[in-house]
Amino acid sequence: MVQPNEYTLQGGNITVRYITSNFLGQPFLSYTDGALTKDFFGSAIRTLNVGIGTLVTVTTFMTIDTGGAEFSVLIPFIELADVGKTQAFTTSGIATAFKGPDSFPFTGVRESYDFIPMKGSAAFYLFVFQRPVLTKAG
Repeated sequence: MVQPNEYTLQGGNITVRYITSNFLGQPFLSYTDGALTKDFFGSAIRTLNVGIGTLVTVTTFMTIDTGGAEFSVLIPFIELADVGKTQAFTTSGIATAFKGPDSFPFTGVRESYDFIPMKGSAAFYLFVFQRPVLTKAG
């Protein structure tokens, strides 16, 4: 059995491509919401193994005073039959809006959630990285 390292998901107006470890050995996530695309690498991607899968979260918007937004997606545990195989799956994305220290009103609910049904596919890709060969001219 093979565990996937690449997940492509779509739901609503959002498309996500998540690679658990790219050719540099770090995670990569591309988030597209309409015409806006943001790419995240390394520690900008937070993962948390929970009993029902892996929760993957990125901060999509942040201010120092009035809050921001995050996007999370729940990745279920998947085993592929072989390296060349893919697996379709469904899951949920969570768009979170949160208030900052200067948000008004100062009390009450500080976060709101929008749950987004998503369809995706999981695959395993082998990344081959070669350093370029430099030759001396002349």
